[in-house]
Amino acid sequence: MSATYLSFAVAVVLLIASPGPIVALVIADARRAWPAWTIVGGVISAQLLLVSALIAIYLTLDINPAVLDWGQVLGGMYLAWLGVKTLGSSSESRAVPPRDAHCFWRAMGVGLSNPKDILFFLAFLPGFILPSEPFTPQAVALIVIWAVIDISILITYSLLSRRMVTIRKAQRLLDLAPGYFLLAIGLLSFTLGLGRILPW
Repeated sequence: MSATYLSFAVAVVLLIASPGPIVALVIADARRAWPAWTIVGGVISAQLLLVSALIAIYLTLDINPAVLDWGQVLGGMYLAWLGVKTLGSSSESRAVPPRDAHCFWRAMGVGLSNPKDILFFLAFLPGFILPSEPFTPQAVALIVIWAVIDISILITYSLLSRRMVTIRKAQRLLDLAPGYFLLAIGLLSFTLGLGRILPW
């Protein structure tokens, strides 16, 4: 059992450490202030998707792919809009830290904007659940492992971003990279979702 959890932890580190939209938000917000609420929103959104996938696994529910495809299209539009908004914000507004509630709900929106993540969890999690063992303790352990690693990695990205702000060339990169990254992920998500919905 411990070997299974260790394997899960290693896989989660590799997954979360690769930059995604929540990481882009954390890096962007860390330039202005400590992004605690951005981290909290990102972690809670991941936990909601993780719990939803575990419930689906437990109940062996079939999820309608069309609903997830439309969710991916709408989520992609939201991420692209957020990327454009980030790029279009003035340098003066960047100097003013956003409100905590705004950071939290924006991170929640980004984290939940791609319901396809539930399908990822459905494909990823069963390999770490032993049918011979009680389900609930395993599910709780996986949730806790994911949360601890998620928080640790997002805090690490925050610290790196705050350190890079002191370097003039890196500051320009930190100004532009999160916006372009969110825009690219949003357009990709929108295109993939639309490609599954519309017959070409």
